[in-house]
Amino acid sequence: MPLPLKDYVRQVLLENGRAGKIHNAVRAAWSKAISTYPERAGWQRKSTFRGIVWEAAVRELEAASLGDAGFRTVFHRDTASFILDDAVLFRFKHADVSLATANYPTPEASAFDDHEADLYGFRGLQRVELCYVLDEFEMSIVWIGIAARQQGEHLWSIELNNAGVVTPEAALPFEEEVDVAKLARLKAQPDHDEKKKKE
Repeated sequence: MPLPLKDYVRQVLLENGRAGKIHNAVRAAWSKAISTYPERAGWQRKSTFRGIVWEAAVRELEAASLGDAGFRTVFHRDTASFILDDAVLFRFKHADVSLATANYPTPEASAFDDHEADLYGFRGLQRVELCYVLDEFEMSIVWIGIAARQQGEHLWSIELNNAGVVTPEAALPFEEEVDVAKLARLKAQPDHDEKKKKE
């Protein structure tokens, strides 16, 4: 399996407006889940609600793929994966602010970001995760995007918004270092001993 390449994955996401559709599908899933379960704040097990969000997101993502021959949903092993252009496979996950998911360390979960291993009967697909990150009170989504990992280590991420892929802010132009000596010069003061000699 190839290591996921950020520029390639970004390009695949931009095809047919997929990035915006994926972002909107996650937002819609979250909205439906919180409106359907207003009592969730009192639940003891947070993973229960994450499962409900996952169910809603899978339905929304499947709907978003309609009309796009290069975007398909595959249901397998009690989960769902999404394949773009027969090149990129992603799954939907809740992540923390470091974009780490809370996978139980099963052999399959460990193999997902071991890009030497083939998974799910697919060969040659770049595997990444579609992640959503919540605020500290788990009341709203603060980030949606694609994250790539290699054997537990973060490789890169791409943020999504309703318009598509978020472009990183342009860096400020590099300011030349200012030569302080050219700004001002102190008037040379005569040496104190020389001054006395003149007197």
